Amino acid sequence: MRIFFAVFAFLAFFVAGATVADAWSDSRTIVDLEHALQNDPENLQLAADYRQRAIAARDFDRPIGVLEKLAKQKGGGPNVQISLALAYVDKVPTSGDIRRLYLGRDAIGALTKAIAQRPTALAYYVRGLINLYYNNFIFKRVPQGIADLEQAFALTTPDSPPALILRVRTALGDGYFRLGNAAKAREVWSAAQKQFPADAGLKNRLEKQGTELEDIVTTALTASTRVDTSLVDLMDR
Repeated sequence: MRIFFAVFAFLAFFVAGATVADAWSDSRTIVDLEHALQNDPENLQLAADYRQRAIAARDFDRPIGVLEKLAKQKGGGPNVQISLALAYVDKVPTSGDIRRLYLGRDAIGALTKAIAQRPTALAYYVRGLINLYYNNFIFKRVPQGIADLEQAFALTTPDSPPALILRVRTALGDGYFRLGNAAKAREVWSAAQKQFPADAGLKNRLEKQGTELEDIVTTALTASTRVDTSLVDLMDR
């Protein structure tokens, strides 16, 4: 049994970038960030900065433990659940196949709680994408992933971060391709390319066919690849 988690290049789904806030956070230790997060658990960017420090230290269990406790606190909001889900995703590349199944299950569970509190394009996107990485022959989760990604796209607006819209639409096409509907996948990617004509990922998908295209989508959903979960450019400002 295998579950595939990969780059959001996971389609470069979570891209690296630098902001004033990022530069300031770089001066803080993981302990500083952890204390700050405990006082502001709904701060997605703060949690992302904290998790990046944990990744650098290869201490994947630390943020999982902290965020699990914060998520269980009375009155906790949806963002801490999203951060917890991403902490599970951070551990995937270092885990074996069976452990990845449980990490995926736990991430989906956290995102489901977040959506129940406040449905957002980001939460639906991450949950939908995770579902795509399951072996569809065994688990039959790709249709659920497509449904989530359709809902994520429905929740976007003209004011939504362009990077998030691009990632939702690219992943949606990947989902249809994994389901065996290459025509629908191309339809989705083509529509997305009209909005993002310079995107190399869409261009590459639309230029390839057959085995070459299958390799592109499969590579985008590879469990051993480190996922960039920094959330840079994926959140409303």
